[in-house]
Amino acid sequence: MPCAASRLAIIIALTLLLALSSCAHDQQLVFISIEPDNVTITGAGLDVHYTALGHYAHPPNNKDITDLVTWASSAPQIISVDQHGVATSGLGCGTNLEITATSDTRTPKADSVVVGRVTVNVKQPAGTDPNCS
Repeated sequence: MPCAASRLAIIIALTLLLALSSCAHDQQLVFISIEPDNVTITGAGLDVHYTALGHYAHPPNNKDITDLVTWASSAPQIISVDQHGVATSGLGCGTNLEITATSDTRTPKADSVVVGRVTVNVKQPAGTDPNCS
């Protein structure tokens, strides 16, 4: 019986130690995924609503951080993106343009900069822009 009691005490102590050690760490943002990806827009003044999903470790969790990241476009003259992840096509065209969502001080538990990326293609209807083929 004393042997069983000491085993039980060890099991309880180890369980408590593991539980307390995992609570001592803050949740950390590991990466950002953006949806939708690889969209093609034909025309000016059209919107795409992007969503940024933060993927966290310790404990693992995913949450919508769309309004907590900084959005940017690699070609803002062709497609701009606002602080809520709404991208609007302008005049002109381009392929594999990049939309990024970057963690900043507003993003929960982002100890370092984390960037999510997707591509977008912007076309114009045939005959409307001589620079676009």
